[in-house]
Amino acid sequence: MNQIQIFIGNDHAALEYKNILLEQCNKKGYQINDQGTNTNQSCDYNDFAVNVCNEVIKTNGIGILICGSGIGISIMANKVKGIRCGQVNDYHSTLQAIEIGCNVISFGARTVGIEIAKQIVDTFLSQYHKIDNNEVEKEIQGFEEENYRK
Repeated sequence: MNQIQIFIGNDHAALEYKNILLEQCNKKGYQINDQGTNTNQSCDYNDFAVNVCNEVIKTNGIGILICGSGIGISIMANKVKGIRCGQVNDYHSTLQAIEIGCNVISFGARTVGIEIAKQIVDTFLSQYHKIDNNEVEKEIQGFEEENYRK
């Protein structure tokens, strides 16, 4: 059985969160591909969002994006064709994101506490393939094909 590819991306505001979450994921046996910055020098989240999303599309994987608020990185992610990024802030919104077919989630290091962030990531990674969202995904993909600007 092939293990799903998991990617994480962050800007400078979320470096500490990313490092804590990577440690948590490693302890649980997840292999995470780090596409984020490794410095706390100010940087733009756009490149990290696009890098993660391109890898998610290429591998049919999933992604986790973290910036200061989770908003900007989510907007950028949703500009990549085939990405369905939901900004989440707790366990329930993470489950909802999975149920509606999100293949990427985002949240803010300045808006979500680290313990909630750990719960979000654990929920996303452990529940992603347990919820059948094929019909929702097909509906979104059809809409995207019909309406995506070329």
